[in-house]
Amino acid sequence: MARTPSDLPFIARTLMPREINANATMAVALGALEGGVVGVIVKNQFDGVADPAWVNLAVALVAGAPAAANMASLWLSGLAEGRDKTAWVSALMTITAVFLGLMALAPLTPLGLVLITLSMIIARLAWAGVITLRAAIWRANFPRHVRARITGRITVIYSVVIAITSALIGLALTWWPEAWRAIFPIAGLLGGLAAWRYQRTRIRYGARLRRSEQAQRLERRGGQFRASLRILVADRWYRRYMLTMFAFGSGNLMVIALLVILLNEQFGFARFEQVLITTTLPLITLAIFTPIWARRLDAVHILDYRARQAWMFVLALGLFTLASISAFNALFWIGALAMGVAFAGGKLGWNLGHNDFASDDQSTLYMGIHVTLTGIRGLLAPLAGVMVYQALEARSPGLGRWVLLFPFTLTLGGAVTFVILARLRRRELDN
Repeated sequence: MARTPSDLPFIARTLMPREINANATMAVALGALEGGVVGVIVKNQFDGVADPAWVNLAVALVAGAPAAANMASLWLSGLAEGRDKTAWVSALMTITAVFLGLMALAPLTPLGLVLITLSMIIARLAWAGVITLRAAIWRANFPRHVRARITGRITVIYSVVIAITSALIGLALTWWPEAWRAIFPIAGLLGGLAAWRYQRTRIRYGARLRRSEQAQRLERRGGQFRASLRILVADRWYRRYMLTMFAFGSGNLMVIALLVILLNEQFGFARFEQVLITTTLPLITLAIFTPIWARRLDAVHILDYRARQAWMFVLALGLFTLASISAFNALFWIGALAMGVAFAGGKLGWNLGHNDFASDDQSTLYMGIHVTLTGIRGLLAPLAGVMVYQALEARSPGLGRWVLLFPFTLTLGGAVTFVILARLRRRELDN
């Protein structure tokens, strides 16, 4: 049955408010699980407790965890294929909340550094599954011509709550460095409440979607991994999109971990300022600019969208790079605002871009490919960036300030490639 414009009032009145309520409550937990927030806590609390090199690597892991955890998405989407996605999302939200609470128990010892890092990774692994399955729910519930705007409204509220939560945590840390031990369990309880509330979410034509996925699973030879490889071989435009995203996204995913280290070691920013630059300010501008990017994404193919949107990331990383090299601290604040504008468009494209390549019954699989590749670069990119920083510092103290040239170059190359791909695709359509 085709969806018609008459479906929209029903969606707006019934389905969207449920998504907003659950996501807004869960956003408090995710505010505590932001890579920048946990990175600041790890860097400031465990410096002097463990070897500085290991602390910096832990910062890279926790800052990259939100992206790196996506490596499990393909596996989780396979487990949930043909099953009740609402129940799976609720269960994964619960796991996220539980491990957030466990992070508060980490002692200030090398073992505690391992515990908080592992708990962050597991919490984010569970949330990566939520993101993948939720994308399929949004596709089923919201028509293509308004999907980005509806997703944008959810993202705005979600981002504002995370921004407020992270700012409050940053303030609390200036008064009491171990305030996170009290805040994390409270945020975890709210995450558990969100998981319970999400159980009431319904998927339009859910039974039909489950039957279609079950049939596809029976017909398919091999598991999700083989199916993903076949898609990448057969769909050359999606393959090109994924390859470009890998290089482009690797640059973006290095930045937060490097900023946490640079702001602390090289420039002596206070904890609250570190949280503001790495988390709060980008999220505030993300909330402001998401509706603008949403209208653009609703109107064009994802390649045309990325050909423009990618240059905001180039601008943001350029500002951070200049700030670090010149030691002109004001540019860090301007760069944080620009990064938020870039993330506003980037999050929408990341959540919805695969839909311009996938059919309904392959949407979850396409999203699984996307987020799994995001996970690989989310693990490797921050670690690579931190290793380059430490190598530069070992060669000459202070030389590490030049490290941001590395992610800037990757992001610039990705942006140029998106422009080329968009032109090639338009040319092919015209012919």
